[in-house]
This record gives sequence, structure tokens and C-alpha cells, in this order.
Amino acid sequence: MSKFQENIKHLIPRPKTPVVKPPMYRSIYTESVRRTYKSNNNLHKTMGYAEVELDPPSQFLKKHTRKEMRPFVEINKTKCCARKSIQRPCDGATTNASKKLPTKTRKNIRQTNIIDVIRRVPPLPKHRVQDTRNGHIIVLNEAGLEPTYVSKKNYGKTPSYIVKMYKEKKMAQLMETERKRAVKPSLRYLPEDERNELLNGLKTNWAELHKEFLLLPMLTDTVPKMKRKTMLEKQLNNLEKDIDLLERNPSIYVCQDV
Repeated sequence: MSKFQENIKHLIPRPKTPVVKPPMYRSIYTESVRRTYKSNNNLHKTMGYAEVELDPPSQFLKKHTRKEMRPFVEINKTKCCARKSIQRPCDGATTNASKKLPTKTRKNIRQTNIIDVIRRVPPLPKHRVQDTRNGHIIVLNEAGLEPTYVSKKNYGKTPSYIVKMYKEKKMAQLMETERKRAVKPSLRYLPEDERNELLNGLKTNWAELHKEFLLLPMLTDTVPKMKRKTMLEKQLNNLEKDIDLLERNPSIYVCQDV
């Protein structure tokens, strides 16, 4: 039958047959693994304990602070080669059989070097960093990139010369304060009667100068007239300032006469 021909059988939808899946695989060790996982056995066996007491910040890790265990080497006492000394009698003297000359022993340098090498502590590895993918290596201590001053005894402390300078400065300030206290005050309080007497005298002088200023001619066409007028105005202004100062300030201190 061609695909372009219509069939009545295809008009009625056919029910889909359900796909039956096989049961999911379950291992026989599932329950034992679950029980072992929940039992919390050997939790710190690989990574250690979860909470470890840390050292305080003052006890930070310092260089050359770990304990160096030197290997124990048992030294066997070996007979060193000794050259026998030949005793020769001195001229004009009899040889004494009871007296023997001391023998010279040679030092076994090879054995000494072997013992020194065995007992020598191996050097610590250098703190190196590789900064490029081509293998370029930088030694931090030699390049000045590793902090070395924090391990010094005087790190974070004020230098002694600065402490001495502060003490000298403080002593100088105390001596200056004591000297100022010992010196008598150079000011004295101006009594009310002296203040009034001074104020009246200033007002009298101002009145006399004002009278002279009013007697000046109206036309100041010469230099002497201009100078006199300017001088009187200046004196009047100074007197007015002094009078205003005394009137505004009832309490006044003046310098003592030396």
C-alpha cells in the first residue's frame, strides 16, 4: 500500500504497552557499608583530629628552632699505625735501659673525616619558589623576599636612643616648669581707684587734644598745617582706643616696674 493511501485502521489510536523495567541492582554489602559509615570509626585516622589546640601568636614558627637529632655513632678503638722511634745514645753519655723515649702516633685522618660526616647535621632546604613555567627558581632568602627582621630580639621595640631622648626631653620640660614656678609673676592687678584715675587722665588729654583740633584753621593749604592735623588725628585715635579698652575691661593686669 502506498503511503499516500488512507487506511481506516490508523484512525483509531492503539494503546501503548507499558515497558517493564528490571529491578534495580542492589549490592549485598549495602547494609554493612551503611552501618560502617554511621558508626564513625577511625574518623581521624587519615586527616587527624578536627580540633587541634593552636599555639599562641607569640610562639610563631622560627628558623632553627626544631630539635636536631644527631645520629649516634659508635667509635671503635682501632690501633693506629705508629712509627717506632729509634733510640740513639747521646755522645758522651751512657744509655739507660729503664728510660724509654715517647713514641709518636699518627692521627687517622680518614676515620676522623668519616665520623665528622656521619655526625654532621644535614643542611635545611632553601625556601625556593618557581615563578615561571620554564623552571626559573628564586631563593626567597637571598632575593630579600623573606621577612628576617621579625625574628630579631628588638623587633617591635622602641630603640634605646629614642627612649633616652624622650627622657631627656621630659626632664627638660619638668625643669622649665619648676623654673617658671620659682619665678615671681611679672604682672599685678590694677586697682579700681588707679583704673579710674588713669581713665580720667586719658579723657582729660583727649579733651585738650580735641580742643586743639577744633582750633585748627579750616583751610589746610600748607605742609605744616597738614602734618599738624594728621598728628592730632593720630593722637586722638590712640587715646580713644585706650579709653575704650579701660571702659570695656574692668579687670586689668599691668606689668610691674623693674
